[in-house]
Amino acid sequence: MNPFSLFAVVAVACSAFLWPAGTPFAGGTPSASGAASPLEPGYVAGGRYIGAGACKNCHNGPAKGDMYDHWTKTKHAQAFASLASDKAKEVGKKHGVDEPQKSEKCLKCHVTAYGLPPAEVKNTLKQADGVQCESCHGPGEAHQKKRFAEASKPGAQPSPITADETHSARSMDNCNKCHNQDSPTFQPFCLVERMKDVEHLDPRKKRTAEELAKLRETCAPDCAHCKETKAKAAADGDKKDGEKKDGGGGK
Repeated sequence: MNPFSLFAVVAVACSAFLWPAGTPFAGGTPSASGAASPLEPGYVAGGRYIGAGACKNCHNGPAKGDMYDHWTKTKHAQAFASLASDKAKEVGKKHGVDEPQKSEKCLKCHVTAYGLPPAEVKNTLKQADGVQCESCHGPGEAHQKKRFAEASKPGAQPSPITADETHSARSMDNCNKCHNQDSPTFQPFCLVERMKDVEHLDPRKKRTAEELAKLRETCAPDCAHCKETKAKAAADGDKKDGEKKDGGGGK
């Protein structure tokens, strides 16, 4: 099976105590019957959560961007394990939590699909795997079924991701569900910078330089770092233009 994959949508996980149980995906509370997402017109979350291990079957290897292996090296993959650290316990005690790995206040942001009814989560999803693919892309069962069916046809080539499969847009709204000022460890961040660590594009999906630039400029409209970067770029551009004019006038 060789489906085109998705973009990463999240920044590094380090927050807790935020996301209401039962809403592990920014498109609302997805269910087997589907739930509309305000982030991507036409997207409907369908099927159950299946876990990163199930995604590995197709989304791994150099030809596919090493997506699964890349995720295992991110802080998202260690989100649940990090709750056992001395730092997490110290922060937890300040908020009335003795055991972060057992507290809903922490688990709702450190574990994908935490708090959803068992009927909406397959047993292939492991809590110990922390913040997994579906925290950003929504439940993967519908996507998995469609791609397996497609791959079973001799000579079939992967078709583009469709709105009835999975969430593929990059958006700060997803990150902000957990990365916000309600978190005891929150620090303002720039999504453009964070995505340099998290991004996992599929090399089989060809993008122009313009498309990549547009994708990678996604961030909060009030991001101080982005504003500073753009202002510097504009100033540098004006300086170069001035130098060209001065140089041209001297000839």
